[in-house]
Amino acid sequence: MSPKSEHIDIRRAMAADAPVLAYMGRLTFTQSYASVIAAEELASYTSRTFGLERIRTELATAEITYLLALVEGTPCGYSKLEPTTPPVAVNGPNPVELARLYVLPEWIGQGIGTTLIRETLGAALERGCCSCWLRVWTENQRAIKFYRQCGFHEVGSEPYYVGRCSETVLLMIRNLSR
Repeated sequence: MSPKSEHIDIRRAMAADAPVLAYMGRLTFTQSYASVIAAEELASYTSRTFGLERIRTELATAEITYLLALVEGTPCGYSKLEPTTPPVAVNGPNPVELARLYVLPEWIGQGIGTTLIRETLGAALERGCCSCWLRVWTENQRAIKFYRQCGFHEVGSEPYYVGRCSETVLLMIRNLSR
């Protein structure tokens, strides 16, 4: 059964959401990269990047915005906006990085990502950002197509390191309008 967008709730994540954010991050990242990144490198990266204390610290950081997507109270995805220094290829005005947009596998194709990105870009505008950029793995054609449909365009590529392993990611950007 596919939820209608009016049944998808998006809210700012709170400290109490840290365990579910950490779980979703580890699960979705591992499922995406398990076939190309060595297991020990992947385990080390996900435990560090999606560690509970790190997520709690980020949730307490005013500059970082986590949005949580829920359907009937069930967490199904999240996004993370973070003011980072963009790569040289990303030259949009006053940029913010869409560092994460994850939807649990069983919810993909049900409008969660579309609703979540719309709210996330709105949050970027509320912060005064004029552009939003992201990295997406070159092998994730479904995500690349999704981001293109959401108005992002490619501006370059770069290596993305997970321990000693490296994969190529596309750099994409979208200008935001008020």
